[in-house]
Amino acid sequence: MKSNVFISTIFAWSHIQLVFAGWALVWEDEFNGGNLAGRWNFETGCSGNGNNELQCYTNNRYENVRQENGRLIITARKEWWGDGTHPDKQFTSTRMTTKANWLHGKFEIRARLPKGKHLWPAIWMMPSASVYGVWPRSGEIDIMEYRGQRPQQILGTLHFGAAWNNKGDSGTGERNFSVDFSQDFHTFGLDWSPWAIQWILDGQVYHTETLQRNFWPGLYTNNGQPFDRNFYLILNLAVGGSFFGGEPFDPSEADRWPKNTLEVDWVRKYEWR
Repeated sequence: MKSNVFISTIFAWSHIQLVFAGWALVWEDEFNGGNLAGRWNFETGCSGNGNNELQCYTNNRYENVRQENGRLIITARKEWWGDGTHPDKQFTSTRMTTKANWLHGKFEIRARLPKGKHLWPAIWMMPSASVYGVWPRSGEIDIMEYRGQRPQQILGTLHFGAAWNNKGDSGTGERNFSVDFSQDFHTFGLDWSPWAIQWILDGQVYHTETLQRNFWPGLYTNNGQPFDRNFYLILNLAVGGSFFGGEPFDPSEADRWPKNTLEVDWVRKYEWR
């Protein structure tokens, strides 16, 4: 009799756990005010960031980043700027990173993208510690990248490998959708488990990459490396650079940008519990 009660209790507890398992919100920013610098770091400078980008990133400067009506607005501006180290550049913008970092979970960012030639918004992740070495050895996770002259196309990518000139990447590739991402808000998501990474748009998975493989034999010793460590989230809006494959761009074309802002309604991070 006692054993039957025990078995029934275990079954009931398992059933309760099954019913209530789900995604739990563990971090969010709704951009309803307060000091951004209390929640985000700001990466600054005019180095080009290894991509020959044309902007300088400024430090929490109102003209480049602000909270307004419950939204974050990152603005790329045509104006000369310098950092005292690198050559001055003709554009300014913002690149901000979460102070928090995570291993696995679901990430959702609801945003409306810019529109205009050589505008390059990105929602992406980098490792909090370079356990496997400098980029790309310790990995990079791109949730969403976009070229401002192709407003219906996004892509998401994993970067890895031995060196900047000896690396690999895999992901969604350039994916076209029947929407103009500069016209309305959309939710860009990533579901990252120990077994796979999935890219999600407005609640629908549109690509999956398995992590049950060795991404670079001879460098990594276990499946899933380097995507088995904590990463932090990055929001930025770049101008120009190698992402555009040498396509010519005259700075005067910025005067005709239809929309020079990356707007973010919210950022949310969930854990499965």
